Amino acid sequence: MEKEILFDSLEQKEATERVLAAVRIKTIGKELFALNNEIVIYASNIDKILERNNLKPRYLEKIGILDNISNVTLDDDLFNIDFRVKEVVEDLIKRINTRINLVKNNEVLINELTETYKIDEQKISEDINIAKLNKNDFDELIEI
Repeated sequence: MEKEILFDSLEQKEATERVLAAVRIKTIGKELFALNNEIVIYASNIDKILERNNLKPRYLEKIGILDNISNVTLDDDLFNIDFRVKEVVEDLIKRINTRINLVKNNEVLINELTETYKIDEQKISEDINIAKLNKNDFDELIEI
């Protein structure tokens, strides 16, 4: 189906695309918040395990700078701990790294959407009107 028959004008089409991109960015933002929370929980769990085994907690500190976070690894001094403890810590590290990669990928997607659709948060309300969309469906988006 051709896009041209769905819209009254090019301006309406572009406004609709910007609104939909803004909705997608807001959704991704919520996902990023949840992923960051999970990273903190897993790091906290690792630290608790380390403390129970008379080792210095350190993983919360490692992920403390979520702006510039990189994948986490098992520290050298943990290679010789009890294999069961090491296995649990390694599993939690893998979970953290999975979420870090998801965060990075989603941040790239947000940047691409913002650049591609030239989203201006001040004009979202105007775009909703131009796109002839129901403003009530986008109240949460307008509060950006």
